Amino acid sequence: MFPFGRRSFLRFTTLGLAAGYIGLSRPAPTLPRYVKALTLGPGKEWRFNPLLIDINGDGHLDLVATARLAQPALHIWLGDGKGTFTPLKPTWTDIGYAALATGDINGDGFPDIVAASHFGAVQTLLSDGKGGFTEKLLRGQDGYVAAQLADVDGDGHLDLILVGYAKVGIEVYFGDGTGNWTLHTRLPEPRPGPTMPGRALVVGDLNHDGHLDLVAAFQRWGLYVYYGDGRGGFTGGTATFRPPEQTAESLALGDVNKHGNLDIIINGSPSGRDQPCGPDVYLGDGHGEWKASSAGLRLLKYASVGIALGDLDGDGNLDIVAAGNMTGNVQDGGYGLFWFRGDGKGGWSLVPESGLPSRGLSTVHSITLADVDHDGFLEIIALCGGNRGAITMWKRQQPQ
Repeated sequence: MFPFGRRSFLRFTTLGLAAGYIGLSRPAPTLPRYVKALTLGPGKEWRFNPLLIDINGDGHLDLVATARLAQPALHIWLGDGKGTFTPLKPTWTDIGYAALATGDINGDGFPDIVAASHFGAVQTLLSDGKGGFTEKLLRGQDGYVAAQLADVDGDGHLDLILVGYAKVGIEVYFGDGTGNWTLHTRLPEPRPGPTMPGRALVVGDLNHDGHLDLVAAFQRWGLYVYYGDGRGGFTGGTATFRPPEQTAESLALGDVNKHGNLDIIINGSPSGRDQPCGPDVYLGDGHGEWKASSAGLRLLKYASVGIALGDLDGDGNLDIVAAGNMTGNVQDGGYGLFWFRGDGKGGWSLVPESGLPSRGLSTVHSITLADVDHDGFLEIIALCGGNRGAITMWKRQQPQ
Protein backbone atom coordinates (compact mmCIF):
# COMPACT_ATOMS: atom_id res chain seq x y z
CA MET A 1 0.00 0.00 0.00
CA PHE A 2 1.16 3.50 -0.74
CA PRO A 3 1.83 4.94 2.78
CA PHE A 4 0.17 8.32 3.09
CA GLY A 5 0.21 9.20 6.75
CA ARG A 6 1.02 12.80 7.57
CA ARG A 7 4.68 12.19 8.38
CA SER A 8 5.11 10.08 5.26
CA PHE A 9 3.80 12.85 3.02
CA LEU A 10 5.96 15.52 4.60
CA ARG A 11 8.99 13.32 4.07
CA PHE A 12 8.01 12.86 0.41
CA THR A 13 7.54 16.61 0.00
CA THR A 14 11.01 17.35 1.31
CA LEU A 15 12.57 14.91 -1.11
CA GLY A 16 10.78 16.48 -4.07
CA LEU A 17 8.09 13.92 -4.98
CA ALA A 18 5.67 16.70 -6.25
CA ALA A 19 8.43 17.58 -8.61
CA GLY A 20 8.50 14.09 -10.02
CA TYR A 21 11.53 12.61 -8.19
CA ILE A 22 11.11 8.84 -7.63
CA GLY A 23 13.80 6.17 -7.79
CA LEU A 24 13.04 2.46 -7.85
CA SER A 25 16.07 0.21 -8.04
CA ARG A 26 16.34 -3.28 -9.49
CA PRO A 27 19.28 -4.89 -11.26
CA ALA A 28 18.85 -4.94 -15.04
CA PRO A 29 21.38 -6.72 -17.26
CA THR A 30 20.28 -4.89 -20.42
CA LEU A 31 18.56 -1.60 -21.06
CA PRO A 32 14.78 -2.01 -21.12
CA ARG A 33 12.47 -0.91 -23.90
CA TYR A 34 9.12 0.72 -23.42
CA VAL A 35 5.80 0.08 -25.16
CA LYS A 36 2.57 2.05 -25.03
CA ALA A 37 0.26 0.30 -22.57
CA LEU A 38 -2.67 2.67 -22.23
CA THR A 39 -4.37 5.73 -23.71
CA LEU A 40 -6.88 7.78 -21.72
CA GLY A 41 -8.94 10.83 -22.67
CA PRO A 42 -8.16 10.99 -26.40
CA GLY A 43 -9.09 14.25 -28.10
CA LYS A 44 -8.77 16.39 -24.96
CA GLU A 45 -6.23 19.11 -24.25
CA TRP A 46 -4.55 17.80 -21.12
CA ARG A 47 -2.53 20.29 -19.10
CA PHE A 48 -0.20 20.51 -16.11
CA ASN A 49 1.19 17.65 -14.01
CA PRO A 50 -1.19 14.84 -13.00
CA LEU A 51 -1.36 13.23 -9.58
CA LEU A 52 -0.77 9.52 -8.92
CA ILE A 53 -2.25 8.86 -5.47
CA ASP A 54 -4.37 6.23 -3.74
CA ILE A 55 -7.73 7.98 -3.42
CA ASN A 56 -9.93 5.10 -2.27
CA GLY A 57 -7.55 3.25 0.04
CA ASP A 58 -7.31 0.03 -1.98
CA GLY A 59 -3.50 0.14 -2.18
CA HIS A 60 -3.43 1.04 -5.89
CA LEU A 61 -2.44 4.33 -7.47
CA ASP A 62 -5.24 6.36 -9.01
CA LEU A 63 -4.85 9.09 -11.62
CA VAL A 64 -5.98 12.72 -11.34
CA ALA A 65 -5.62 15.01 -14.36
CA THR A 66 -7.08 18.21 -15.76
CA ALA A 67 -7.96 19.26 -19.33
CA ARG A 68 -8.53 22.57 -21.07
CA LEU A 69 -11.87 23.12 -22.85
CA ALA A 70 -13.40 20.10 -21.11
CA GLN A 71 -16.39 19.98 -18.75
CA PRO A 72 -15.62 19.05 -16.13
CA ALA A 73 -11.95 19.85 -16.43
CA LEU A 74 -10.89 17.64 -13.51
CA HIS A 75 -10.89 13.91 -14.21
CA ILE A 76 -10.17 11.08 -11.76
CA TRP A 77 -9.60 7.44 -12.67
CA LEU A 78 -9.38 4.64 -10.11
CA GLY A 79 -6.55 2.20 -10.73
CA ASP A 80 -6.83 -1.55 -10.17
CA GLY A 81 -3.09 -2.10 -9.65
CA LYS A 82 -2.85 -3.98 -12.95
CA GLY A 83 -2.67 -1.02 -15.32
CA THR A 84 -6.39 -0.49 -15.85
CA PHE A 85 -8.14 2.76 -14.86
CA THR A 86 -11.87 3.35 -14.40
CA PRO A 87 -13.31 6.89 -14.40
CA LEU A 88 -14.81 8.21 -11.17
CA LYS A 89 -18.13 10.03 -11.53
CA PRO A 90 -17.57 13.77 -10.92
CA THR A 91 -19.13 15.19 -7.75
CA TRP A 92 -16.96 18.32 -7.56
CA THR A 93 -17.46 21.85 -8.86
CA ASP A 94 -15.99 22.50 -12.29
CA ILE A 95 -13.50 25.39 -11.97
CA GLY A 96 -11.71 24.88 -15.29
CA TYR A 97 -8.31 23.37 -15.92
CA ALA A 98 -5.99 23.74 -12.97
CA ALA A 99 -2.55 23.10 -11.54
CA LEU A 100 -2.72 20.19 -9.09
CA ALA A 101 -1.09 19.41 -5.76
CA THR A 102 -1.62 16.66 -3.20
CA GLY A 103 -0.97 16.01 0.47
CA ASP A 104 -2.73 15.09 3.70
CA ILE A 105 -4.10 18.54 4.43
CA ASN A 106 -6.28 17.70 7.46
CA GLY A 107 -4.20 14.96 9.04
CA ASP A 108 -6.67 12.08 8.60
CA GLY A 109 -4.20 9.91 6.69
CA PHE A 110 -5.82 10.35 3.27
CA PRO A 111 -4.27 12.25 0.33
CA ASP A 112 -6.23 15.40 -0.45
CA ILE A 113 -6.20 17.48 -3.63
CA VAL A 114 -5.77 21.17 -4.38
CA ALA A 115 -6.67 22.43 -7.86
CA ALA A 116 -5.54 26.00 -8.64
CA SER A 117 -7.47 27.07 -11.72
CA HIS A 118 -6.15 28.96 -14.71
CA PHE A 119 -9.21 31.17 -14.13
CA GLY A 120 -8.47 32.06 -10.50
CA ALA A 121 -10.43 29.64 -8.31
CA VAL A 122 -8.53 27.51 -5.79
CA GLN A 123 -10.38 24.29 -4.97
CA THR A 124 -9.54 22.09 -2.01
CA LEU A 125 -10.90 18.53 -2.10
CA LEU A 126 -10.60 16.79 1.26
CA SER A 127 -10.69 13.03 0.71
CA ASP A 128 -12.73 10.61 2.80
CA GLY A 129 -10.41 7.75 1.77
CA LYS A 130 -13.22 6.03 -0.14
CA GLY A 131 -13.32 8.14 -3.30
CA GLY A 132 -15.50 10.95 -1.92
CA PHE A 133 -14.55 14.55 -1.17
CA THR A 134 -15.54 17.56 0.90
CA GLU A 135 -14.97 20.70 -1.15
CA LYS A 136 -13.78 24.20 -0.24
CA LEU A 137 -13.30 27.10 -2.67
CA LEU A 138 -11.09 30.18 -2.52
CA ARG A 139 -10.95 33.00 -5.07
CA GLY A 140 -7.40 33.97 -6.02
CA GLN A 141 -6.17 37.13 -7.73
CA ASP A 142 -4.63 35.49 -10.79
CA GLY A 143 -4.86 32.36 -12.88
CA TYR A 144 -2.41 29.68 -11.76
CA VAL A 145 0.08 27.40 -13.50
CA ALA A 146 1.80 25.52 -10.65
CA ALA A 147 0.96 24.40 -7.11
CA GLN A 148 2.75 22.64 -4.28
CA LEU A 149 1.80 21.63 -0.73
CA ALA A 150 4.49 21.79 1.97
CA ASP A 151 4.83 22.85 5.60
CA VAL A 152 6.93 26.00 5.21
CA ASP A 153 6.27 27.53 8.65
CA GLY A 154 6.85 24.46 10.83
CA ASP A 155 3.43 24.35 12.49
CA GLY A 156 2.67 20.80 11.34
CA HIS A 157 0.05 21.91 8.78
CA LEU A 158 0.60 21.85 5.05
CA ASP A 159 0.82 25.24 3.38
CA LEU A 160 0.01 26.07 -0.22
CA ILE A 161 2.47 27.61 -2.68
CA LEU A 162 1.14 28.83 -6.03
CA VAL A 163 2.69 30.36 -9.15
CA GLY A 164 0.52 32.81 -11.05
CA TYR A 165 -0.12 32.87 -14.77
CA ALA A 166 0.44 36.60 -15.22
CA LYS A 167 0.34 38.93 -12.23
CA VAL A 168 1.13 37.63 -8.75
CA GLY A 169 4.45 35.77 -9.09
CA ILE A 170 4.71 33.30 -6.19
CA GLU A 171 2.01 33.21 -3.53
CA VAL A 172 2.46 31.48 -0.16
CA TYR A 173 -0.71 30.61 1.78
CA PHE A 174 -0.59 29.31 5.33
CA GLY A 175 -2.83 26.31 6.02
CA ASP A 176 -4.78 25.72 9.24
CA GLY A 177 -5.06 21.95 8.91
CA THR A 178 -8.74 22.03 7.88
CA GLY A 179 -8.46 23.10 4.25
CA ASN A 180 -8.55 26.87 4.81
CA TRP A 181 -5.80 29.07 3.35
CA THR A 182 -4.58 32.52 4.39
CA LEU A 183 -2.33 34.52 2.07
CA HIS A 184 1.01 35.09 3.83
CA THR A 185 3.29 36.62 1.20
CA ARG A 186 3.94 37.19 -2.48
CA LEU A 187 7.35 36.89 -4.11
CA PRO A 188 9.23 38.66 -5.56
CA GLU A 189 8.36 42.01 -4.03
CA PRO A 190 8.19 44.18 -5.99
CA ARG A 191 7.50 42.29 -9.19
CA PRO A 192 10.03 43.02 -11.98
CA GLY A 193 7.33 44.16 -14.41
CA PRO A 194 3.58 44.57 -14.94
CA THR A 195 3.28 40.93 -15.93
CA MET A 196 5.22 37.93 -14.66
CA PRO A 197 4.08 34.83 -16.58
CA GLY A 198 4.73 31.78 -14.43
CA ARG A 199 5.84 28.41 -15.72
CA ALA A 200 6.86 25.93 -12.98
CA LEU A 201 7.55 25.39 -9.28
CA VAL A 202 9.44 22.85 -7.17
CA VAL A 203 10.01 22.62 -3.41
CA GLY A 204 12.90 21.04 -1.49
CA ASP A 205 15.62 21.68 1.09
CA LEU A 206 18.43 23.07 -1.08
CA ASN A 207 20.86 24.11 1.66
CA HIS A 208 20.47 21.41 4.35
CA ASP A 209 19.08 23.70 7.02
CA GLY A 210 15.98 21.57 7.53
CA HIS A 211 13.70 24.18 5.95
CA LEU A 212 11.95 23.98 2.61
CA ASP A 213 13.06 26.22 -0.24
CA LEU A 214 11.40 27.26 -3.50
CA VAL A 215 12.52 27.27 -7.13
CA ALA A 216 10.14 28.93 -9.61
CA ALA A 217 10.38 29.62 -13.34
CA PHE A 218 8.95 32.59 -15.23
CA GLN A 219 8.83 33.57 -18.86
CA ARG A 220 11.18 36.52 -19.62
CA TRP A 221 12.26 36.81 -15.97
CA GLY A 222 14.01 33.45 -15.62
CA LEU A 223 14.50 31.36 -12.50
CA TYR A 224 13.96 32.53 -8.94
CA VAL A 225 15.39 30.68 -5.93
CA TYR A 226 14.12 31.40 -2.41
CA TYR A 227 15.48 29.89 0.81
CA GLY A 228 13.00 29.29 3.62
CA ASP A 229 13.63 30.08 7.28
CA GLY A 230 11.16 27.48 8.58
CA ARG A 231 8.79 30.20 9.83
CA GLY A 232 7.28 31.17 6.49
CA GLY A 233 9.92 33.73 5.56
CA PHE A 234 12.00 33.52 2.38
CA THR A 235 15.17 35.21 1.14
CA GLY A 236 16.60 35.05 -2.35
CA GLY A 237 15.66 36.19 -5.80
CA THR A 238 16.76 35.88 -9.41
CA ALA A 239 19.08 32.97 -10.14
CA THR A 240 22.37 34.10 -11.64
CA PHE A 241 23.50 30.73 -12.98
CA ARG A 242 21.10 30.76 -15.95
CA PRO A 243 20.21 33.57 -18.41
CA PRO A 244 16.64 34.82 -17.81
CA GLU A 245 15.81 34.73 -21.52
CA GLN A 246 16.16 30.94 -21.44
CA THR A 247 12.66 30.11 -20.26
CA ALA A 248 12.39 27.02 -18.10
CA GLU A 249 9.07 25.34 -18.88
CA SER A 250 9.49 22.42 -16.46
CA LEU A 251 11.47 21.84 -13.27
CA ALA A 252 12.51 18.85 -11.18
CA LEU A 253 14.75 18.33 -8.15
CA GLY A 254 16.94 15.33 -7.41
CA ASP A 255 20.44 14.30 -6.38
CA VAL A 256 21.73 13.16 -9.76
CA ASN A 257 25.42 12.93 -8.82
CA LYS A 258 25.03 11.35 -5.36
CA HIS A 259 26.76 14.18 -3.54
CA GLY A 260 23.92 14.52 -1.06
CA ASN A 261 22.65 17.82 -2.47
CA LEU A 262 19.55 18.53 -4.50
CA ASP A 263 20.23 19.46 -8.12
CA ILE A 264 17.94 21.42 -10.47
CA ILE A 265 16.77 19.79 -13.69
CA ILE A 266 15.12 21.93 -16.37
CA ASN A 267 13.38 21.41 -19.70
CA GLY A 268 12.34 24.08 -22.17
CA SER A 269 15.23 26.21 -23.39
CA PRO A 270 14.42 27.49 -26.88
CA SER A 271 17.54 28.77 -28.59
CA GLY A 272 16.20 29.22 -32.10
CA ARG A 273 15.59 26.88 -35.01
CA ASP A 274 18.14 24.06 -35.31
CA GLN A 275 20.03 25.27 -32.25
CA PRO A 276 20.78 22.74 -29.50
CA CYS A 277 18.35 22.98 -26.63
CA GLY A 278 16.52 20.73 -24.26
CA PRO A 279 17.24 19.49 -20.77
CA ASP A 280 19.70 21.27 -18.55
CA VAL A 281 21.08 20.14 -15.19
CA TYR A 282 22.61 22.36 -12.52
CA LEU A 283 24.45 20.59 -9.73
CA GLY A 284 23.97 22.10 -6.30
CA ASP A 285 26.69 22.30 -3.68
CA GLY A 286 24.24 22.67 -0.80
CA HIS A 287 25.38 26.26 -0.16
CA GLY A 288 23.62 28.15 -2.95
CA GLU A 289 26.10 27.60 -5.78
CA TRP A 290 25.16 25.79 -8.99
CA LYS A 291 27.28 24.22 -11.74
CA ALA A 292 26.02 23.27 -15.19
CA SER A 293 26.16 19.55 -15.99
CA SER A 294 24.31 19.23 -19.31
CA ALA A 295 26.83 17.36 -21.46
CA GLY A 296 24.95 14.77 -23.48
CA LEU A 297 21.55 16.40 -22.90
CA ARG A 298 21.18 19.33 -25.29
CA LEU A 299 20.31 17.24 -28.34
CA LEU A 300 16.80 18.51 -29.07
CA LYS A 301 15.91 21.01 -31.80
CA TYR A 302 12.89 22.16 -29.82
CA ALA A 303 12.37 21.56 -26.13
CA SER A 304 8.88 21.08 -24.75
CA VAL A 305 7.17 21.16 -21.40
CA GLY A 306 7.70 17.97 -19.44
CA ILE A 307 10.55 16.45 -17.49
CA ALA A 308 10.81 13.70 -14.88
CA LEU A 309 13.49 11.90 -12.85
CA GLY A 310 13.65 8.22 -12.00
CA ASP A 311 15.85 5.13 -12.21
CA LEU A 312 14.47 3.45 -15.33
CA ASP A 313 17.12 0.74 -15.76
CA GLY A 314 17.73 -0.26 -12.14
CA ASP A 315 21.38 0.77 -11.99
CA GLY A 316 20.87 3.00 -8.95
CA ASN A 317 21.34 6.23 -10.93
CA LEU A 318 18.66 8.80 -11.70
CA ASP A 319 17.71 9.13 -15.36
CA ILE A 320 15.85 11.93 -17.15
CA VAL A 321 12.77 11.59 -19.33
CA ALA A 322 12.16 14.76 -21.33
CA ALA A 323 9.82 15.88 -24.08
CA GLY A 324 10.88 17.65 -27.25
CA ASN A 325 11.47 17.52 -30.99
CA MET A 326 14.57 16.29 -32.82
CA THR A 327 13.53 16.91 -36.45
CA GLY A 328 13.45 20.70 -36.36
CA ASN A 329 9.90 20.63 -37.76
CA VAL A 330 7.24 20.47 -35.09
CA GLN A 331 4.39 20.80 -37.59
CA ASP A 332 5.53 17.69 -39.44
CA GLY A 333 7.15 15.60 -36.74
CA GLY A 334 5.35 16.63 -33.58
CA TYR A 335 6.98 15.84 -30.27
CA GLY A 336 8.60 12.79 -28.71
CA LEU A 337 9.77 11.38 -25.39
CA PHE A 338 13.49 10.93 -24.77
CA TRP A 339 15.30 8.90 -22.13
CA PHE A 340 18.66 10.29 -21.03
CA ARG A 341 20.54 7.75 -18.95
CA GLY A 342 22.40 9.11 -15.93
CA ASP A 343 25.78 7.80 -14.82
CA GLY A 344 25.38 8.91 -11.21
CA LYS A 345 28.13 11.52 -11.63
CA GLY A 346 26.23 14.19 -13.57
CA GLY A 347 26.88 12.70 -17.01
CA TRP A 348 24.17 11.78 -19.52
CA SER A 349 23.65 9.73 -22.66
CA LEU A 350 20.60 9.40 -24.88
CA VAL A 351 19.12 5.90 -25.10
CA PRO A 352 18.38 5.66 -28.83
CA GLU A 353 16.39 2.41 -28.81
CA SER A 354 14.18 3.03 -25.80
CA GLY A 355 10.90 2.18 -27.54
CA LEU A 356 9.55 5.61 -26.61
CA PRO A 357 8.14 7.68 -29.50
CA SER A 358 10.72 10.06 -30.98
CA ARG A 359 7.99 11.91 -32.87
CA GLY A 360 4.25 11.92 -33.50
CA LEU A 361 2.96 13.17 -30.15
CA SER A 362 0.88 16.30 -29.87
CA THR A 363 2.20 19.10 -27.63
CA VAL A 364 3.48 17.51 -24.43
CA HIS A 365 2.51 19.31 -21.22
CA SER A 366 3.92 16.99 -18.55
CA ILE A 367 5.76 13.75 -17.85
CA THR A 368 5.33 11.75 -14.64
CA LEU A 369 6.87 8.49 -13.44
CA ALA A 370 5.08 6.01 -11.17
CA ASP A 371 4.79 2.26 -10.63
CA VAL A 372 1.07 1.82 -11.25
CA ASP A 373 0.99 -1.98 -11.55
CA HIS A 374 3.22 -3.06 -8.64
CA ASP A 375 5.85 -4.71 -10.84
CA GLY A 376 8.71 -2.71 -9.32
CA PHE A 377 9.32 -0.68 -12.48
CA LEU A 378 8.37 2.89 -13.31
CA GLU A 379 5.74 3.60 -15.92
CA ILE A 380 6.02 6.82 -17.95
CA ILE A 381 2.85 8.93 -18.10
CA ALA A 382 2.71 11.74 -20.67
CA LEU A 383 -0.04 14.36 -20.90
CA CYS A 384 -0.49 15.95 -24.31
CA GLY A 385 -2.66 18.81 -25.51
CA GLY A 386 -3.34 20.17 -28.97
CA ASN A 387 -5.57 18.60 -31.61
CA ARG A 388 -4.45 15.06 -30.78
CA GLY A 389 -4.25 15.40 -27.03
CA ALA A 390 -4.33 12.29 -24.83
CA ILE A 391 -2.87 10.75 -21.70
CA THR A 392 -0.52 7.93 -22.69
CA MET A 393 1.16 5.45 -20.40
CA TRP A 394 4.36 3.67 -21.43
CA LYS A 395 5.32 0.43 -19.74
CA ARG A 396 8.61 -1.42 -19.52
CA GLN A 397 8.50 -4.28 -22.00
CA GLN A 398 8.96 -7.73 -20.57
CA PRO A 399 11.94 -9.60 -22.07
CA GLN A 400 11.05 -12.29 -24.57
